[in-house]
Amino acid sequence: MNRVIYTFDEVSSLTDDELLGSLANSWEIADDCLEVWGELPPLGNSTYCFLRNPRLISSGERLYYPLVGLEKEPCRFFVAPKDALKFGAKNNRAYIRCKLKLSPKSERIKHNNPFSLCVDEGTSEQLTLLPKEVPLKVLTTPDLDGGSAQFISKAIYDFYYDKALAQIQAEMTEKQEEFRKALSESNRQLQGIDEKRSSSIRVVEKLASKQVDYENLLEQLRVDKSAIQWEIESLKKRQTQIEAEMNNKVKRLKAYVSEKASFLKTFEFIDEEDLDSFLLEARPSETKVDGISFRGTINGDYRKAVSYIQSHLVQNDILYPRHIIENYITLLRTKDLIILAGESGSGKTNLVRSFAKAVGGKAVVVPVKPNWTSSEDLLGYYNPLEKKYLSTPFLDALIEAQQNPDVPYFICLDEMNLARVEYYFADFLSKLETRDEDPEITLYSENESSHVLSELKAVVEVIQSAKEKYQQGNVLNYIELLKDDDLNSQLRLAFGFSDKDSLIKYHSEIRRMLSSVMSMPSSIKMPANVHIIGAINIDETTHNLSPKILDRAHVMRFESPLLYDWNSIITEVEEYGFVDTSKPLLFDVESLGYRENYPKFDRNNPFCQLFIDLNKEFFYKLGIEFGMRAIRQGINYFEKFQDVNSDSNLAINNFLLHKVLPKMTFDGNKYVGQQTKLEITERVFSERVKQQLPDYENYDEPFSAVHALSKVVKNAKANDGVLNFWA
Repeated sequence: MNRVIYTFDEVSSLTDDELLGSLANSWEIADDCLEVWGELPPLGNSTYCFLRNPRLISSGERLYYPLVGLEKEPCRFFVAPKDALKFGAKNNRAYIRCKLKLSPKSERIKHNNPFSLCVDEGTSEQLTLLPKEVPLKVLTTPDLDGGSAQFISKAIYDFYYDKALAQIQAEMTEKQEEFRKALSESNRQLQGIDEKRSSSIRVVEKLASKQVDYENLLEQLRVDKSAIQWEIESLKKRQTQIEAEMNNKVKRLKAYVSEKASFLKTFEFIDEEDLDSFLLEARPSETKVDGISFRGTINGDYRKAVSYIQSHLVQNDILYPRHIIENYITLLRTKDLIILAGESGSGKTNLVRSFAKAVGGKAVVVPVKPNWTSSEDLLGYYNPLEKKYLSTPFLDALIEAQQNPDVPYFICLDEMNLARVEYYFADFLSKLETRDEDPEITLYSENESSHVLSELKAVVEVIQSAKEKYQQGNVLNYIELLKDDDLNSQLRLAFGFSDKDSLIKYHSEIRRMLSSVMSMPSSIKMPANVHIIGAINIDETTHNLSPKILDRAHVMRFESPLLYDWNSIITEVEEYGFVDTSKPLLFDVESLGYRENYPKFDRNNPFCQLFIDLNKEFFYKLGIEFGMRAIRQGINYFEKFQDVNSDSNLAINNFLLHKVLPKMTFDGNKYVGQQTKLEITERVFSERVKQQLPDYENYDEPFSAVHALSKVVKNAKANDGVLNFWA
């Protein structure tokens, strides 16, 4: 195919119809019908994917965007969750046939590709790979790939599969009849004509060979069908086996409690409320928030979403500059830990609460105590003396979020650095580093539930051994049971209790143990709808954040709201032109961020190359720890920031403030070569940042990396040369 390749300037101003026409021209499509087939990769835990190795239905040609710079890179087309989940598989590839449409304009701008296409929802149908033994003439379909593997709609395949079997059987019957007639005729001719006899033999051999071919094909089809059926049965058996293996100790306890429910309630070992919550599966809250849809009403446009949220906040007398909303929603979408830093009253927790309301979510603020020293202060612990799990507000919030999976939860650790973060939060932060699956948090050993089950069974068996007495009506509950001298003695004998031991106290312990295990799971997976935010104050009463914490978090610093230009904010909101922003903007959970691996470390990526150079020239010399993970976090932030603002330099400015400047705590008097670290920072690094951010004067001073650097240097000169971003 001699394709027409366009330059970006040639197509940047074209309308959508003109863009589609240009694609049809380059791909030599006569009827402008962009219909393709291709491969869906395994979905894993994702709900969407990209169609790989797409080919035109009309010609079988593999597709490349006809744009300079992309002409040699195979196309990939976004497949929305509706079609991806319908036709894709978690662990296996699949094939579909579908129609294409232009991607939303925001996506085309984001990827700098005016031709960017995606799969048109609802146009997909599943394809299946045909066995090589099936001749094309049976299915009357064109060869789409030069004689290699053939694909066809699964529904059509199933129809023609049965039809082909019937056709083959009919042909075999017909050929057999022909064979019998030819053989009879040959026998008659053999009586006197040797030549005709030889000819008949050749005919017989030819017919016999054809019959063998058809029999072999039929047998192969039968073998393939049997193999598929065997595989299905194997998968069913494996599923049954896995389900059987899932019957762990907690499930056995649940089964036992369910079986003995009436008995346990009668003898007051369990409350009706605890029993219902334990036996019934958790259900999402039925309360629906009245709001407008991010996906529907504003078509998934993050820039418009920022405008709406800012307008909604202003309508509720909450004023934040637009760039704060842009930065905050981008950080939420990274699913990294966010730390809001600033003076008391600078609007940190207010941002968490107000933003949560603006998106129909829930904010939970958990105050950190100065005496927190371990993860138990954050997540609670199992108390063997009280025989119950002692929960915390943080854990309660996680469990509540798990029970309401469609509601975004924003859990804020308020005054996070009143205690040393690396003491109580480091283990939890390490679990949050798991990007390809939801991290699981173990709360206590499942052996505890096994112990409770053993104790409970023993008590029940002893009481039931005397069932003839209490079934006569003279024993109604546990207290009445103890009033019966014979039963009281039998219980003490069975448990090895003396007259001084309290059976009532023992009953209370069993009741408390059972209630604890029933109300608290032994482990919990980090809910996908949860965002963790820390809020810290910087003063002499707080602890500094360790490099381990800074390396895994984004620091968003705040200044006093009195420094904002309120009139400018109100004017900005009025220009958006929204008539009514009283309702929240409702996001589905994935639109506010989902856990995925960071982008790959690509040395050719401009952002990546910039920070490799900065690390070599400055960070390493100044003693600022900056590794590959930070760069991959930066690429992730940079790509998502383009959805709300196309200013690449502003994204770089923000990342410097998030990840680099917070690590500037060192003695500037130390020499590196012929210069001190303070001189390098002031004369070289600051100038390099100014060159990289030519519009820095247009940024608000509290949120400008150049201004922050200048302030750090100024404070260092007044503090014996010690640089400290947090001073």
